[in-house]
Amino acid sequence: MSYRHQILRNLRYGTLPAFMKLQREKNELYAAEGLTPYRVWAPAFGGLHHLVLEAEFPTMAEFERQHVTAKSVARVAEINAAQLEYVIEGSAEDRLQRLGLDA
Repeated sequence: MSYRHQILRNLRYGTLPAFMKLQREKNELYAAEGLTPYRVWAPAFGGLHHLVLEAEFPTMAEFERQHVTAKSVARVAEINAAQLEYVIEGSAEDRLQRLGLDA
């Protein structure tokens, strides 16, 4: 069983390039600390300017460990704040899904 963390954002028009530049920087910081970087994708159908950042973790404990560790990585909080400037207010949402349930 594993866990998938999804960060859903609805961006203001024209801000995708700046948001992605920051995400690449954040992923580089994560990788340098041995943390899981996030993939980025957009739904083929649905709302305009929607974006999903996604990463998988082998256990809930590992997700929690990385989440806490990421908070101590220099510049990550600053990048998160800058990215939120591009997000339409009220549209930010996170999900944590448990994968691989027995049927």
